[in-house]
Amino acid sequence: MKERIRDPAPSLPPRPLMTTQPHAISESVAKRAVPVLLAIFVFSLVIDNSFKYITEPISGTLGITLNEASLQATIPGILIGIGAVVYSALADAVSIRKLLVFAIIHICVGSIVGFAGQGSWPLVLTGRIVQTAGLAAAETLYVIWVTKHFTGDLQKRYLGFSTAAFQLSLLLGVVGGGFIATYVAWPVLFLVALLPLLALPAVFKTVPVEETTSTGLDVLGLFLIAVVAGGIIMFLQDYQWIYLAAAVLAVALFVRHIYRDPTAVITPAFFANKRYTFALLVVFVMYSVQLGHVVTFPVLMRALHGMEEAQSALLLIPGYVCAVAIGILSGAIAKVLTSHQTILIALLTITGSLLLPAFFVDAPSIVYVLSMTLFPSGFALMYAPLVSTAVRGIAPEKMGVAIGFYNLTINMGIPIGIAFTFQLIARQLGFMAPFASEAGTPFASVIMILGLTGVAATVMYLAFSRVMHRDLAVERDPVS
Repeated sequence: MKERIRDPAPSLPPRPLMTTQPHAISESVAKRAVPVLLAIFVFSLVIDNSFKYITEPISGTLGITLNEASLQATIPGILIGIGAVVYSALADAVSIRKLLVFAIIHICVGSIVGFAGQGSWPLVLTGRIVQTAGLAAAETLYVIWVTKHFTGDLQKRYLGFSTAAFQLSLLLGVVGGGFIATYVAWPVLFLVALLPLLALPAVFKTVPVEETTSTGLDVLGLFLIAVVAGGIIMFLQDYQWIYLAAAVLAVALFVRHIYRDPTAVITPAFFANKRYTFALLVVFVMYSVQLGHVVTFPVLMRALHGMEEAQSALLLIPGYVCAVAIGILSGAIAKVLTSHQTILIALLTITGSLLLPAFFVDAPSIVYVLSMTLFPSGFALMYAPLVSTAVRGIAPEKMGVAIGFYNLTINMGIPIGIAFTFQLIARQLGFMAPFASEAGTPFASVIMILGLTGVAATVMYLAFSRVMHRDLAVERDPVS
């Protein structure tokens, strides 16, 4: 009987991280910083998710298309993924306290630019980009702090907070963003984002300055990844082939780079690991629908049911409450189900939650409550066992890089999916909706395509599952 291998996953956050060695700070001192770092972490996620949910009000106020307005969600999404890896690397060379202060300043500067330029789309987009440079750091530094200064069960507990906090931030973000956009005005979100300034005294009081060491950062590799994602997103805006050509060229240069540079962000050896590579493919496809469905929801509910953003946001509450509960209970779930069973159930849940409104797009709102309850719950159920399966067998010294690139893949798939979804909405598709009314047909078609994307991810997983779980066939593998 093989020795039972324990998955590291429920302690893994939904953002990229790179593990580092602890520095000379006592555990008791490190604990004092946790509440402040966690609060800023949650707040940053809430702000980012709020802006993703108010794309339609931004579009209406500024007189631009939904497709154009989606850039304030997609481009920052890329920066979140890239920035998390960058800040993870910088955390060895620069004190986390200094990085956190830098992050808060960027959040505030970007927010001021966005609020002051609320009548100008270029200034709003610029404000969001500058703001996100800070949000990316704030969303990452909590995780880095915990992995640097805690070990064992305490580390798992604190990192488990980040998993639950991510789901909670989606709830607070969409509800808060919806209410502000409906009853106040969406530019006020830029002013709300200034609140981290109030946390600066607590940062200086509780977050000590750490010892630092030298670090390496693969600037070229990260730049090429950004070009790939950015090129695809810009191509989806208006189908100018030069953007797609740039993305393809960047892929070729990235492959050449990782084969020639031993300090590259990731090496070819990772892709030689079939389990890891197959997991990345499934992750990229499935996570491309995660926020695509969420950003479609308020547009659909307004068009078909006359709901304002605040009203439609309330329908999402049950789903995110369930998702938070599933995140907290992931360890208990793992004692009952294997990773393979859990992943498959999660994939089927996500896919079913998409196909339900695709076939019944004109149904009463209760159908959407059910769909939007199953949808985030499926993602919450899937994250831990899938990432633990992906990194199984990777050497401990490479674990941080592997997890970082895995989560970077998620953060590339999400904005590309948002851009793709808004492009579909803009095209007012009139097919793949046999039971829909004339008004509901375009939305049913979009959701059907997202559902078929979920089907594709599920089929891919089933095709790869024998390899992904080859050495786990005779054991039950908990993820706690």
